[in-house]
Amino acid sequence: MMISPQSRIVRRLASPAFLPVVTPTGIPRLPLFLVLGWIAATFLLFLIWPINWPIYHIEEWERLVAYVSTCLLLIGAAAWTGSKGPTRLTAPLSGVRLLLVAGALAAALLLTPSCMTYTGRGPWELLDAMSDQGAAYRRLQANLVTTAGHHTAMALARAFFAPLVYAVLPLGILRWRDIGWSGRLSVAVTAACSIVFSLMRGTDKEIADLFVIGVSAMFVLYGRAWAAGYRGTVLLRRFWRWALAGALFVYAAQALYTERKDLRLNARHLPRSSVCANATNICADLANPWITWMPPQQRFGVTLFILSTCSGYYGLDLALRNPFESSFGVGHSPVALTMYETLTGDHTPHLRTYTYRNGEHEWLEEYYWSTLVTWIANDVGFPGAALVLGLIGYMWGIWWREAAAGMSDPAAILFALTTTMMFYFPANNQVFLTPDGYTIFAVWIAVWLWHRARRTVSVALPCEAE
Repeated sequence: MMISPQSRIVRRLASPAFLPVVTPTGIPRLPLFLVLGWIAATFLLFLIWPINWPIYHIEEWERLVAYVSTCLLLIGAAAWTGSKGPTRLTAPLSGVRLLLVAGALAAALLLTPSCMTYTGRGPWELLDAMSDQGAAYRRLQANLVTTAGHHTAMALARAFFAPLVYAVLPLGILRWRDIGWSGRLSVAVTAACSIVFSLMRGTDKEIADLFVIGVSAMFVLYGRAWAAGYRGTVLLRRFWRWALAGALFVYAAQALYTERKDLRLNARHLPRSSVCANATNICADLANPWITWMPPQQRFGVTLFILSTCSGYYGLDLALRNPFESSFGVGHSPVALTMYETLTGDHTPHLRTYTYRNGEHEWLEEYYWSTLVTWIANDVGFPGAALVLGLIGYMWGIWWREAAAGMSDPAAILFALTTTMMFYFPANNQVFLTPDGYTIFAVWIAVWLWHRARRTVSVALPCEAE
């Protein structure tokens, strides 16, 4: 039977003959740079894909390229700094199996009322929703309009249980070998609830979140294996099955994404010469010689993916043209803005945000994206937003180091959440788009601080250098 590195550490620490040694410092930074590479790739696609972005002056392109490059360099440097140095080992988080079962139970209990609240239909109508994902999405939008203002109780309930539900997937993957059948079943139930909710709504967010959280957990497992001394073919043998599962998941997800977008346009299987960003005149030429080497369906799916995912950089360009008007700390999130307006009746901070003022260029914040950094800049301006991104990158690096080399389970959850924030960088401030992100961050930062202070192992293990 295989024994996990963390189990071996606990057993060795229990041995009276074990002596204190140097803390592990040789952890890889590859996962951090893969995520930053994703951001860089989306920006490169924004620059080169045949889409007629209405940016007409070379100085605007120069300013946009310079600012995005600065942000990426700051995040990378800060993450590198945070991930450096020795790390105290922490004991495993206790009661994980019970936590997984409780999280899965909460996800299952929330599924039906969530579906009824947001779609007006129960999960027992899943097969009908699956038969036409375009219709499922249109029903979602219609229901959100007719029931606007009546989702508060459901949103609060989901936010209350979010820290518990969110932890199931990363902890389940990290502790897969020792959580037993009940823990593994809990992981399957939680993932299934997310998939059902996605299918009932006809939306892609839930599928994307599953992918990002799962990959983040695998990154941590990879880091822990590296810190335990595994290298080369040994690492390959340990992770090839996970890599294959991830590849199959991506293949299925992209097929579902393309089908959904096709159905939303009500013109499935019909030939297209262009595809546009919602109701704008910003379109991609599908007959451009640069992309005609792709099969038509894949060309459509990839181009629409770039139009939707990378369009946030155009929103960023629009915002960079405007002067800064502070939104007083509530402009970084629609949730914060809504709460402030509900409590005070004052709409001034909202009207001062870059994302709202982008509407002057017909780039409405309700329908179009403007990147994570634009939402942060609503509160602190673009120079301040770059510094905030640096702070986020620094904490991201710390959580990576403590999750991988220190084997901290709470740090692994925070690393997954921050990786999600980075993954959605080209689009929006996704983590704080709903109340869930606030409660997940608040609860798990508190757990992380408590755990690192009280669950520190008094000795550590050596590790080979990178």
